[in-house]
Amino acid sequence: MAIFKPHIKLSRMISPVDIFLFFGILLFVYAMLGVTHEWVQPYHPKTEIHLGLGSLLQYSFFSLVRVFVAYFLSLLFTFSYGYIAAKSRRLEPILISLLDILQSIPVLGFMPGFVLALVRLFPNSNLGLELAAVLMIFTGEGWNLVFSFYSSVRGVPQDVRDMTSIFRLSKWRLLRTVEIPYAMNGLLWNSMLSMAGGWFFLMVIESFTLGDQDFRLPGIGSYMAVAYDKENYTAVALGIFVMFSLIFVVDRVLWAPLVVWSEKFQSEMNLRGAQVGTGSVVLDLMQKSHLIEKYFEWRSTFLKNWDQKLEKNKFSKKLIKKLSKSKAIPMIVLKGFRVFFLMVGLVFVVWAGHKMVEIVSVTKVNDWVTQLKYTCFTFLRVTAAVVFGSIWTIPAGVFIGTHPKWTRRLQPLVQIVASFPAPMLFPILTLFMLRLGVNFEWGSIVLMLFASQWYILFNVISGATLIPRDLIDLGFLYRLSGWRQWKAIIIPSVFPSLVNGWITAAGGAWNASIVAELVQQGNQKLVATGVGSSITEAARSGNFPALATGIVVMMTVVVLLNRLLWGSLYKLAETKYRLE
Repeated sequence: MAIFKPHIKLSRMISPVDIFLFFGILLFVYAMLGVTHEWVQPYHPKTEIHLGLGSLLQYSFFSLVRVFVAYFLSLLFTFSYGYIAAKSRRLEPILISLLDILQSIPVLGFMPGFVLALVRLFPNSNLGLELAAVLMIFTGEGWNLVFSFYSSVRGVPQDVRDMTSIFRLSKWRLLRTVEIPYAMNGLLWNSMLSMAGGWFFLMVIESFTLGDQDFRLPGIGSYMAVAYDKENYTAVALGIFVMFSLIFVVDRVLWAPLVVWSEKFQSEMNLRGAQVGTGSVVLDLMQKSHLIEKYFEWRSTFLKNWDQKLEKNKFSKKLIKKLSKSKAIPMIVLKGFRVFFLMVGLVFVVWAGHKMVEIVSVTKVNDWVTQLKYTCFTFLRVTAAVVFGSIWTIPAGVFIGTHPKWTRRLQPLVQIVASFPAPMLFPILTLFMLRLGVNFEWGSIVLMLFASQWYILFNVISGATLIPRDLIDLGFLYRLSGWRQWKAIIIPSVFPSLVNGWITAAGGAWNASIVAELVQQGNQKLVATGVGSSITEAARSGNFPALATGIVVMMTVVVLLNRLLWGSLYKLAETKYRLE
């Protein structure tokens, strides 16, 4: 079966879209070669950051690559770690507790160890420092995705699981056809949040200093840090414009098509009768590409012919039949993942614990008491940020998620605003609050609110889009309105997603405290009393005992809150508020 016939005109085989895609791919390959060249450059302890437009565009692409590499690493981690945590009763308490600990550690808690270790591992190139930056961005992206996937897999309705048992689906087919589609909506919205989390700490990651050591990388984060230090407000405005433009392009090219693509999972799971009905310019252009169309035709023909050849081969037929009935391969893979992550986690815990004991052994009791007092101040700010954020994000998220027309209109705007790294605006917001006479002890709550509220909004939108249409029709039939409708239908339906939003929002606020409680612009430094500012000052001065003490106290408080408060709400969401 020949696909490309000789009499077909070239103009019918190649469209303007194909030409555009071809040159786009060439440009992308050329840009990636430039990134690779930058990564393998000889290591130099301090990078000079230029504030020109050309340098800014180059730095922006470098940052974009780091964020996307960290995102793909987060996806791999999510589908492996989250799946094992959701499926293994014995490992679940260990893995979730370890995840609670990891997400409670701020970026500056990971950064000194990763940076120093990887720079020593790759002393002759920038690769070690680049890998450290990617891992730091991963710590801002990965935990949110894992919690979303874990809660979605655990929240699959029991009647759906009973049906899969009747059809005797293997674990692999169950994951591929039921669990991933059920989790896809939450993963999509939380992926947007995770990408925003990756952008959030760019100024800290790309312009990291440890005592008298400067580990600066060329990127838009370091560009903005230098622009603020030099009080070059023209460069600041240019950086903000480029950052917004970059986020807009990513949203239109990546997230908008994925929102359209995710609709099929809502339809397959039959959770919403109304489709979002969004459109995507990128998907429309792809559909006009003749080469892509021919590729899928060739792929379909190739797979069909391959299946026919396998059917004719008796040995292959028996092998396929045997493998389709066997659960050995998925079990082997699952056990392999379990052993691997268990060993990695054990080695990490032992090594980190040993180093931590060495560092904090010189800390005095008064220092521990002081850090605990600072943590209490930060806890009050985190609580205030989550409460104030919930007041407007819950009704807004329910409205957006239950109205497909407004989902289409507001999703791009919400995504762009939420993805913009708030620390790039913190000096401006701080200056504005000071002119209004707001004390920075209270103003830091506003900064933490900017960092945490989007987690609640996106999770509520995700949960609201999954409210069964028959429940809404039933409420309309019984004339439920106002608070009665919220109490009977909306709150129970979105509660699992809301709990996940609260957890990630609280974690985001705790992590954001390191940049929200200490803001520096030029020679002016504003400090709010809290463990976040204490950790930041300890990292900048290279005071490892104070840094370790602050991290340990913060980590302990966050883990206790997760176990006592959020753990109880998780169980409530799984038992009382789950869609059946």
